[in-house]
This record gives sequence, C-alpha cells and structure tokens, in this order.
Amino acid sequence: EREVVPSSPQKKAKIDAPLSPQKARQDDEAMLLLNNERFTVPEALFSPTILGMEQRGVADAIQSALALLDPGLHPLLYSTVVPIGGNAMIPGFQTRLAKEIRALAPCDFEVCVPASPQPPDEAAWRGGIRAAAAGTFDNLWVSKAEYEEKGPLLVRTRMKEADAVFRVKKIK
Repeated sequence: EREVVPSSPQKKAKIDAPLSPQKARQDDEAMLLLNNERFTVPEALFSPTILGMEQRGVADAIQSALALLDPGLHPLLYSTVVPIGGNAMIPGFQTRLAKEIRALAPCDFEVCVPASPQPPDEAAWRGGIRAAAAGTFDNLWVSKAEYEEKGPLLVRTRMKEADAVFRVKKIK
C-alpha cells in the first residue's frame, strides 16, 4: 500500500495497486517517490526544474538580484558572494555555487565565493543582531500594538521609507 501526497490539504488517498503518473495527475494527486534524496535535494537548489518547479536556481537568483543593483557595483558583488544558512553547509555547495555563478557572470569579472567567516547556519542571525544593535533601523520597527492598530499597511509604509533611505546610489 502506498500513500499518495495530495496537491491540496483536503484531499488524501491511499492506493492499493501501483498508480501510473498519468492517472495520479488526472486525480489531482501527485506521487512522491523518494530515491537518492541525498543527491537530489541539493541538486534541486541549483536546478528546481528537476522537481517540476518553475523557479530559478540559487545561482540564477543571485544573478537576478545583482541585475537590480547599480552595474558599477557588480564587480565588487560578484567577487564577494558569501553563502550563509543551513544549505551552505552541504558538502560541495560553495564550490558548486562558485562554478554556477562563474558561468553566468561576465567573463571580465572575478567571481569569489569564500567560506563564511562564522558558522553559515548562524551568520544571518548574527548579522540581524548586529543590525538591530546598531540602531540604524530603530525608526522602522513596527510594534505589536502599532500593527494591531494600523495593520499591514503600516509595514508596507515603513518598508518604503527604508527603501528610500537605504537605496544604493547610482555610481556615475
């Protein structure tokens, strides 16, 4: 007996006999086949399409983010891509990320993906602590009472203010 993972939380089915992928799709259900997960999950970070996801991989997402910034900053930013978070601890992640970014970056740019100077799974947290302690964002905090009084519109307003303050100036 195999359990079929439903595409919506309300639907659940148990299948006694093998089910063809076509039949599963017709029934609005998807089969979750687990095999070689140790290799497939990290690979999906770079090629989400192997899981049928219409998303960009990590390197493509980095390139897209950099494209939104001033082109004068691109050489510096491509030379200092520091992966953080739990996925950065996957063996070979740093090397693979460097290879993927190198393939996407202009050939005259240096691409460097150094190891995080601190444990990668703690780096974002520690950076947030430093940013909060610096006081730079003090006027952007939204208290629970403010949120309950004014709602999500207040958060959007504060984020627009932050965008105006921290926007990278164009280098001419």
